[in-house]
Order: sequence, then C-alpha cells, then structure tokens
Amino acid sequence: MRIIYLATKDLKQILQQKKSALFLLIMPLLFTWLMGIIFNQNENHDPRLPVGLVVLDDGVLGPHLRTLLNDSDTIRPLTPDQTDTAFIEEQVHSRLLAAVVVVPNGFSAMALDGTMPQLEVIVDRNTPAGQAADRSIQLASTRLLGAVQVARLSAAAAGHSESDAAWQAFVLSALDEAIQAWLNPRAKVVVRPAGIAASAPKGGTQASSGMMVFFATVGMITPGYILLSERHSRTLARMMTTSMTRAEVIAGHVLAMFIVCLVQVVLLTIFGQFIIGVHYWHAPGLTLLMASALAFWSASFGLLISSLARDENQVVLLVLGSTLVFGLLGGTFFPLELTNQSFATIGHMMPSAWAVDGLQDIVLRGSGLISILPTVGILLFYSTAACGAAILLLRRSLKN
Repeated sequence: MRIIYLATKDLKQILQQKKSALFLLIMPLLFTWLMGIIFNQNENHDPRLPVGLVVLDDGVLGPHLRTLLNDSDTIRPLTPDQTDTAFIEEQVHSRLLAAVVVVPNGFSAMALDGTMPQLEVIVDRNTPAGQAADRSIQLASTRLLGAVQVARLSAAAAGHSESDAAWQAFVLSALDEAIQAWLNPRAKVVVRPAGIAASAPKGGTQASSGMMVFFATVGMITPGYILLSERHSRTLARMMTTSMTRAEVIAGHVLAMFIVCLVQVVLLTIFGQFIIGVHYWHAPGLTLLMASALAFWSASFGLLISSLARDENQVVLLVLGSTLVFGLLGGTFFPLELTNQSFATIGHMMPSAWAVDGLQDIVLRGSGLISILPTVGILLFYSTAACGAAILLLRRSLKN
C-alpha cells in the first residue's frame, strides 16, 4: 500500500504541474495530426521518374505505348509543353525529365506491316535516373512490339492473310488482348527489400505510432522534475530513514511514471483509432500489452534521466536530446523500411524502433501474441537495463 500512496502523491504533483497537459497530451495530439498530414501528402505524390512522351504518329500504337509506360513502377509518362528538339533536350539536360520518348511518324504502320521500327529516346545514360528510365522505356517498347508480333502470328494462325479485309481488324483485336495480358499477368514476381519488414507503413499509421513512441519518452520531463526535486530537498533521503525500503520508494516513483505514460499511450491509440483511422483496437489485448511495455520502458527511462540530472534544465536537455536520437535513428519520424539495410540495423538498436514495430505489427500485419512477445521482451530488456542503471546512480547520490 505504501507504494500506491507514493505513486498517488506523484500523480497529484504531476497533475498540478502546468506543463503536464502540454507535454503529455496537447503536443502529442498536435504533432500526430501534423505528421499524418505530411505523410499523407507524400503518399499521394507519384514518386516515379517523369518521362516525356511525344507522339508524332497517328496510328494505334502511340496510346498503347502510353498505357505500358504508365503501368511501369519506375517511370510515368508526361506530355511536354513543346515538341521541338531543342526544348526536349533542355528538359532532359536540366533534369526536369529523366528521358523523352518520341514515337516517329509511320511507327504504327511499319510495326503492323512486320517491320521493327525504333523509338527515338533522348536520355542521359550517365545518370542513375537516365539509366533507370532507359531500361523501363526499352522494356515497354519490347512489350509493345512483341504484342504486335503476337497479334500478327495469331492472325496468320487463324487463317487470315494481309490481303484479307478482316486481317487488320483481327490484328487490332488481338493486339488489345496482348496489351491487356501485359497489364494483368496471371502471375507476378514481387520483389521486396531484405530487412526487418517487407513494406513501409501508410502515412497515418507511421505518424500515429511514431509520435506515440516519441512523446512517450518526452512526457517523462514532468515526472523527472518530481524525483529531482525530492533529491535536492533531501526528501528522498528522508524517505529512506522510514520503514519504506529503497525498493518500495523506487517502485512507487516508477509506478507513477508508468501510469502517466500508459494513460497517455491509451489516449493516443484512441485518437489514432477514431480520428486518423489506425485500427489499434481490433486486438485490444495486444494493444494493451504493447502499451504497457512501452509505458514501462518510458518509466524506466524517466527514472534514469531523473537520477542523472542535476537541475531542471538538465532534465529537459537529457530527455529531449536522447529522445531525438531515439526518434531519428529509431524510425519515429520516418519508416526504417525506406532506409538502407545498415541504417535499419543501427536503428533497431534503439528501443523506439522495436516499440514502433510492435504497434505496426498489430495494425498492419495482424500479428498475434507469439509474434509480439519477442518485441515486448526486447523492450523489457531495455527497461530493466535503464532501471538498473538508475538504481545504481540513486544509491550513490543518497550516500553523498
């Protein structure tokens, strides 16, 4: 009961602090909302390389080429404002366009007659963007001309000759089917980057989970003040002379920090569920388990900071400085899946990365208890290490 009394005392002091609402609720909600807007804007932006498409041919293959280019994961076709050579070359040279494809006049007629015409491609192959665009253009061109050859062979197999009136209609129909087959293949090879996760989270999910983890540690500024003031006023030392043991005193302070963070995280998951549309509560048990693990890490971190700091300014500096490191390396501001393997590996040395992964595993990947337990265990490991270091520091400070 003495542990609960001490925790209740800390909670009352936290609620009386004017900064409590700012750090614990207002800033997390505001930043989550703003980051969600930023991520959603980036999500709606087409990241593919812009490629100009100039169609000088009035045949049927120009629209088909545009369709195949637009289906690419690498490039997106655009129509340049002007079609003269000097303007097009300047667009490529200034990197406004990765490349320009020119469909010459008579291209469709030559292809349908069995000739293999060539597209004109204006590209700087000395740049990575130019090389990627050139490969995608060549792939689309190969598919287009291959579809024409398939259509011609199909017409011949059906008994049509080029002199027949129905030959061209059959070829055009078969060409449409061949193009659709390229757009909707029966089987696809999906290439995913090797790493800890296979795909990057959506904007709302990244913003909600990232800001939740980030502010779970930032929110420990106010509880850190309380323990610091008890150290300076020698209240903590006087507690040790009572019947309360050192373990009970530390447990009471940690319990208060744990409750503060747990309430904060639960409120942020409710905000994410109903305002941002991140479905944390489809698995309430797992969400509460992850919230508890995150809250325990945050409480242990707060205990460590308050045992290290010598004044209130140091509490703020230590909390914000370390939290920024955790946030930037641990993927709270951006998905680690978008970084290279080395950065992602370093990032997963941070407890923040595991907390974000655990929340996103529940929301995005439908992970069950068995999949979540390793993440919870890693957070408990970090929490125990922080708590142990804090206890050693407090013992030294009480002896002095």
